[in-house]
Amino acid sequence: MKILIIKPSSFGDIIQANPVLQAIKTEWEDAQIDWLVFKQWKQVVELFPNVSNIKCWDRKGGIKAFFSILNECNKENYDIVIDLQGLLRTAVFTRLLNAKQKIGVSGMKECSWLILKEPYKRDLKLNAVLRNLKSLTYITGKQYDVEFKIKVKDDIPDNTDTLFLQYNIQNSDKIIAFIPFARGKTKNWNKENYLKLAEMIKTNDKDCKIVILGSQNDYGKIQTEQLIDLCGKTDILMLANILQKCKYVVGSDTGAMHLANAIGLHSAFIFGGSDINETSPYGNNAIVITANLSCSPCRGKCKYNIEKCLEQVTPEIVFERVKQWIK
Repeated sequence: MKILIIKPSSFGDIIQANPVLQAIKTEWEDAQIDWLVFKQWKQVVELFPNVSNIKCWDRKGGIKAFFSILNECNKENYDIVIDLQGLLRTAVFTRLLNAKQKIGVSGMKECSWLILKEPYKRDLKLNAVLRNLKSLTYITGKQYDVEFKIKVKDDIPDNTDTLFLQYNIQNSDKIIAFIPFARGKTKNWNKENYLKLAEMIKTNDKDCKIVILGSQNDYGKIQTEQLIDLCGKTDILMLANILQKCKYVVGSDTGAMHLANAIGLHSAFIFGGSDINETSPYGNNAIVITANLSCSPCRGKCKYNIEKCLEQVTPEIVFERVKQWIK
């Protein structure tokens, strides 16, 4: 059995599709499962042990790259292709593949349902993890448990130890991670709030070390001696290894936070303009902290100021939720 999963982007969305791999393995234990992903997110899929082959799509390569990866995938003659992205370009790509069975995902967009079979109508209250699994349910008629499986490569811990040595961090230290930065103002809690939260955590847990994780562009955005800025110091594989060493993590609705949750780390998500029903973390490891307003999820399009909503989530509120992990 050869199966191709099409989920090229982005970081958090790819993580939320990870349980499909384990579900496929329960159905076809010896299946070859390939994953089509944009080149920039290849390392995310490298963390998935049940992927047989990674098919890299160069997003910046235009039509030439499109047909190049299409020809590569067509050589496999897949039995099943599942488009979990549900956009026009991935639907066209799936339609052009030589495969016995092709299926999309619930809630397909950009009129892609005209090109590829949409298995179920979109349920606005359904979490993305469960929505992804429903595509496989449509094929087999069976329900599947949610199981995340993440594995760090063997050579990555050595690189992490070198970085920790540079910043005087010991593997025996109690490490807490802040992941403050996400795309869009509607997701980003005020930097001053993270500073106040760090003070509160340090007061109650003097021996802990708090690291900030993010991209190179995030380096230096929060400056204080209380925090160790590791932004831009890791790639995605190394990020996963650092997260495995942490006690808990606090941050925005972003890919790295969803990775932390998938690893099994206690995770506190501060939600602003994201759709809580769809994109909230799945499972018992995470807590979602919001302003608890009566309005429905706005996806950043609220007529009110979303930053005002985030301001109602105070450091005191977040600390009350995470102090159980301090003990």
